[in-house]
Amino acid sequence: MPSALKPSLYASLLVAMVMGGCLADSPNTPPSSPSHRLPEWVYETSKEGKIGGVGISKPHIDGLTAQRNLAISRALDEIARQMGVKVLSLQKTTRSGTSDSASSSLESYSFHTTDGQNIRARIQTFWENRATDELYVWMVVE
Repeated sequence: MPSALKPSLYASLLVAMVMGGCLADSPNTPPSSPSHRLPEWVYETSKEGKIGGVGISKPHIDGLTAQRNLAISRALDEIARQMGVKVLSLQKTTRSGTSDSASSSLESYSFHTTDGQNIRARIQTFWENRATDELYVWMVVE
């Protein structure tokens, strides 16, 4: 290869690599696949002037039912915060193991101070992010 072509070839390869990197999704942007985009209600939780909240939960050690319950609890906590209710959420994780086995448990507590105010919300919909296995729930105050 003639030496005059080497610098321009290298420059072209460098430009192609940089441009290719710019086209990839960054970690802060949602994936470009429609199946991985977050639903609009994740960002705009209110519906018809009523307060709403979104709860998100990663896969749970106790299965899908526990994952769903955790997402619902988090959505209710979000609604309560918006309504001025004092919320205190605690999680306790316990792990133990031996050379033959391991175990893990998670206890989640949520304390609400409502000053006599009842909070009633209805589940609008669930959505699962298949890329991360996170479960999203959208709830709106009745």
